[in-house]
Amino acid sequence: MHPRKLFGGDGLRALALRGTAITLGGTASQQMLRLLSNLILTRLLFPEAFGMMALVQSFTAGLQMFSDLGLRPSIIQSKRGEDPDFLNTAWTIQIMRGVALWLFACLLAWPLARFYGEEQILWLLPVVGLNALITGFYSTKGIVANRNLLLGRQTVIAVACQVLGLIAMIAMALIWPSVWSLVVGGLVSSLVAVWANHRFIPGMSNRLRWEPTAVRELIGFGRFIFLSTIATYVVGQGDRLFLGRTISLADLGIYNVAFFLGAFPGMLAGMVANQILFPLYRQLPPGADRRNFAKIRKARDLVTSGQMALYTILGLAAVPLVHLMYDDRYAAAGPMLVVLALAQLPGTVLIGSSRLLLAVGDSRRFSRLEIYRGFFTLAFMVGAFWLWGIFGVLVVPALLFLVTYPLQQSYLARYDATDIPRDAAFLALSALIIAAAVWFNWSSLAEFYRTSRMLAPSVTGSWEPTVIFAR
Repeated sequence: MHPRKLFGGDGLRALALRGTAITLGGTASQQMLRLLSNLILTRLLFPEAFGMMALVQSFTAGLQMFSDLGLRPSIIQSKRGEDPDFLNTAWTIQIMRGVALWLFACLLAWPLARFYGEEQILWLLPVVGLNALITGFYSTKGIVANRNLLLGRQTVIAVACQVLGLIAMIAMALIWPSVWSLVVGGLVSSLVAVWANHRFIPGMSNRLRWEPTAVRELIGFGRFIFLSTIATYVVGQGDRLFLGRTISLADLGIYNVAFFLGAFPGMLAGMVANQILFPLYRQLPPGADRRNFAKIRKARDLVTSGQMALYTILGLAAVPLVHLMYDDRYAAAGPMLVVLALAQLPGTVLIGSSRLLLAVGDSRRFSRLEIYRGFFTLAFMVGAFWLWGIFGVLVVPALLFLVTYPLQQSYLARYDATDIPRDAAFLALSALIIAAAVWFNWSSLAEFYRTSRMLAPSVTGSWEPTVIFAR
């Protein structure tokens, strides 16, 4: 079929294909820019700066997630998703949330600085927290565009804002080589993004509004999202908060380099799931029609296979890749990245499926699933670190998959959305890839494991931060 026929028109298929292409292209562009900035800044700054920034950003991400009211999914799934009063009420709540987040960041700065023994946190956290205040003014135009699978303009804006933020970071790092260069770049990017979303995305301009009916609907749907995001935070950010207290900042900086590279496949798949699969589930419920099920399966297959391919590349090539891109101070990031990529492989079959629960308005079960994942992430993280050190933290995603998959499938079965035979095929392929990558990287993985295990609390009897891999 000619590409113009495939991607052209206003039909659901064409919108989904165009949206997927735009999302993949935009996310890939953003990650390339992040990689470029990472390569440049690792040469201008010390590993400790990246460790400190990872720690502070984890706090601010936690504040945002703990106060998440589910405004975006509420607008996408609601029948009033394009009603001006509904959208303006959501925007007003979003602004109030941004102000509250910044105030909480200021209040947390002193106790967190004392807990981690890092005085810089006292000043960094309130300034980084300004991002939450700024982004509270984001226009709802982008959410409405996402609801209708119209993603082109906001993708261009996101990439342009990232370029400006990168320029600001590099300029500041040349003038003042410290963690503050990362902070300033983030603030510049946020400011430009808010302005550009209001200025360049078509749609209704937001005004302050407080409609009680809209508030009840938004809060009613979002109260379960609020609970789930606490657990999601533990899954996504808990490792850096935990390691910030149990390893040195320099080692945390090295870990963050591995995490940055290893997060790309999951971030890309997550973007496609949020931007494409979520709206598709809303418009094509799998249980309503077998044709819907087949269309959703094709979309999921594309996301899962693409994510697996990227993790396979990282699992096989991580060690020489890190050696090529970074200096010797970051050498330990290579085997870390191998373990992280391989541990994420089984979970590729889960990506996007839980969005069905949100699409049908079942935020209660979605929250239960996320809380369940958060509990086991925390339990596995503490136990695995005690046994194996940093190596143990890296294998947590694989352990988490084993306990998450059965519960998720039981929830999806209520909506006739399970696809266990297809999942089994992908899992079998994952096992073969893991075996091949372990064999290929055996020497570096064995050395990394021995070093990590040697300094694990189960061996040393101490949980105090120790320099392990930093040179």
